[in-house]
Parts: sequence; structure tokens; C-alpha cells
Amino acid sequence: MYALMAVAQGDIRLAFLLLCVSCFIDATDGLLARLVRVGEVLPGFSGAQVDNAIDVFTFIWIPIFIMGVEDLLPHPFWMGVPIIAALYAYGQVNMKTPDNFFLGFPSYWNIVALYMWWLRPPAGIAVLMVTVPAVLSFIPTRYLYPSRNFVLWRTTWGLATVWTVLVLYLLLQPEQPPDHALVLLSLFFPVYYIALSFFMDFSIRRAARRRRRQPQSA
Repeated sequence: MYALMAVAQGDIRLAFLLLCVSCFIDATDGLLARLVRVGEVLPGFSGAQVDNAIDVFTFIWIPIFIMGVEDLLPHPFWMGVPIIAALYAYGQVNMKTPDNFFLGFPSYWNIVALYMWWLRPPAGIAVLMVTVPAVLSFIPTRYLYPSRNFVLWRTTWGLATVWTVLVLYLLLQPEQPPDHALVLLSLFFPVYYIALSFFMDFSIRRAARRRRRQPQSA
């Protein structure tokens, strides 16, 4: 809510800093809930429901609101693209797979909005930055769930930590947008995340095809 108020007051940098705080809470709330055994103490309370409600603001509404307020898209019409994609993603019963992957683009619109705000791309590129993730939301491809997935977790968490520190450093600069070269350098982790996710999805699908063929060859 404070991030939303910051956007309304024109302080986009503060809004993104507050969204970073919200993301940190999102990454640790499940661990804390299990530590204090919320499920046992309040058996009629669903922390997952509350988590989803807050995630809609953190990852969808506020970032897309920033896109609209800052005129990052050539027309407000294009705001509907990430909205529809995100609502579809959150409406999926199988949004997360049993082996701890997201299925479809995991609605990281806060990251998309951040780089759009920093880079201020031309209209065509800005449209691609929302339409490509939106299309991927409808394609059942696996994406890493960093807090629960153990695929290369040391490397992933190490790179994620470096990226988080770099993003915070860039957001704390009084001049916004910050150094263009550093902004481009910070893209290393989103590229790594997407590449590893696609590779893992390809590997899992290939292994599944091999298992299906084994009974036939036997």
C-alpha cells in the first residue's frame, strides 16, 4: 500500500524500493510461518490465500500501474496484456508443479516494469517487453521456483544475491535512471533465470519422452 501511495505521489524509486521489501517478505514468510507452526496454531487460517492476495499487488497491479503512470507503453490499451496474462496465471489450479516449478511465466511484472522504467525503450520494444512474457504465461513451460527448487540452488542463490545487491545499489542512486551500463549488466540474472528454466523444462520433457518409450522397446 505504501508503494502504491509512492507511485501516486510520483516517487517511483521509493515505490520500487518498497516492492523490494515486499519481495523479501514474500521470500521468507513461508519459512517463518512453518517455524512458528501457523498451520497448527490457526488451523482455519490459510496463509497461502493471504500470500496470493499480496502477491497480486506486488507482482501485478502496482508494477502495471507504474507502466501506466510513467507512460512506459505507447497506449494504455497495452496495460491489458499483462493484466489478462497475470489473471490467467493466478487462476491456474496447477500454477505450481509437484516438482516445485512455476508453470508458465510466473508474473514477475515488477521486474519487467523496473527495467522498462530504467531503460525507457522505444514503443515497439516496450510492447514486446509485455507481450512476450504475456504469451509465455499461456504456455505450460517450467520456470524455477527459487525458494523451493534445488536445481543448481547454490549458483542460483549466489547470483540472485549479487543481482539483488546491484538492483538495490542502482535504486539508491539519487539520479534516476542510474548508469546505463550497470543497468544492462544487471540483466545477467534475469537472462540466467530464463535460460536455466528453459533448459530444465527441455530436460524434464526429454526424460519423460524417454520413459514413455522404454515399455515399447522392451
